[in-house]
Amino acid sequence: MHTFETMTKSLGEVALVALLLGGGLPLIFAVGVRFWATETAGEGGALAKPNPVLQAIAYICFGIVAVAVLLGIIYVAKDFISHTFHIQLFGAKKAK
Repeated sequence: MHTFETMTKSLGEVALVALLLGGGLPLIFAVGVRFWATETAGEGGALAKPNPVLQAIAYICFGIVAVAVLLGIIYVAKDFISHTFHIQLFGAKKAK
């Protein structure tokens, strides 16, 4: 029974991370695109200047996604970084 509980807990953790990264990051990116594309028509059909607050929110969303992607790449390459540059990130083992 202990093995089943351990497997169920591990599966739940993996599913939660997959849900957050697989659905959360695209959602944050989509919100950023939505806030970035808020332009209103001014007089004569000309586009008015975008709202700077909405632009800032969009850039924050894009920044969150960019940081998450960079951290993911570094996590995947942690052993290479440890071996090549002797920098241990995310619990990488020291190079011999």
